[in-house]
Amino acid sequence: MRHWSEEDPWEDEDPALLVRPYTVTGGRTPTAHSGIELITLISTVRPPTRDQRLQPEQNRLLALCRTPTALVEVAARLDLPVAVIRVLLDDLLDNELVSVSPPTAAGTPDARFLQAVIDGIRRI
Repeated sequence: MRHWSEEDPWEDEDPALLVRPYTVTGGRTPTAHSGIELITLISTVRPPTRDQRLQPEQNRLLALCRTPTALVEVAARLDLPVAVIRVLLDDLLDNELVSVSPPTAAGTPDARFLQAVIDGIRRI
């Protein structure tokens, strides 16, 4: 067993499971669909057809977004950078497998609510 100071912080538990983000996106970084923010909600519209070959990450994204899910939450749950999710999402939007929508104004808390939450956290 190694001492904590001897551990390499960049060493992965299982290097075979490490997939670089550029591999997932096929080296692509730009997206055609602009205006997709971190709180944009993603919803699965339909499953892919047999002809549509998707990456495992795209299939996981579709499964996760059966209920509307924010872009930032998708990135966190899939353990991928937001930029990678945006590229994967771009392909899914082009194939009309998902839809995106801004969160509703009714779903965003007002300033008084947020201040009450902050005050509560500070009391802890």
